[in-house]
Amino acid sequence: MGYVINKSYVNEIVVEKSRFIALLHPLSSDEDFDDHFEKSKKTYRDARHYTFAFRYGNLEKCSDDGEPQNTAGLPLLNLLKNHNLVNTAIIVVRYFGGKKLGAGRLLRTYVDAGNKVILLADKYLELPAFQYEISVPISDYERTRHYLEKDGYVIDESDFSEIDVRVLVRVSKDNEESFESLYNVISKKETVMHRKYRDEQE
Repeated sequence: MGYVINKSYVNEIVVEKSRFIALLHPLSSDEDFDDHFEKSKKTYRDARHYTFAFRYGNLEKCSDDGEPQNTAGLPLLNLLKNHNLVNTAIIVVRYFGGKKLGAGRLLRTYVDAGNKVILLADKYLELPAFQYEISVPISDYERTRHYLEKDGYVIDESDFSEIDVRVLVRVSKDNEESFESLYNVISKKETVMHRKYRDEQE
């Protein structure tokens, strides 16, 4: 069990006229990272490097994006691990200031930029989560998704067949009762739902 954040944070440091803009984002799916990354590239479109690291479930990825090997991506990933942050992404955007820093100083700068934005963040202990499997008629899927997401539930997967949709919904242990009540209301009937711990294997 690790720690999560519930909103995004940004912080900037300047070293030898190079700007290092660190962005910290919560992830509700691995696809969330792609959205944050593309938005960063549009917001900071003239930057030289877009380095990153993220952890979501058992998935971990990082990139130096053209910086010397292991001076950015891996140190940022290790920062997330050292702070026990899960389902979190960190992106550090660099505007090159004209002076090379050398591998050692560059690594320390990326660590400093990442660490400072992490220290800004409010962190919350991730609660044990169940994954509920529900079956929804295709005609009711959008309405069901709207109500679930409006109440803050995360849909991990939607598997469409010809007549219905198999939906996997992440529910924290202390929200089980409210989730079941909500689903019984929006489905307009008592429904048998399957559940398991989110990391449990089939």
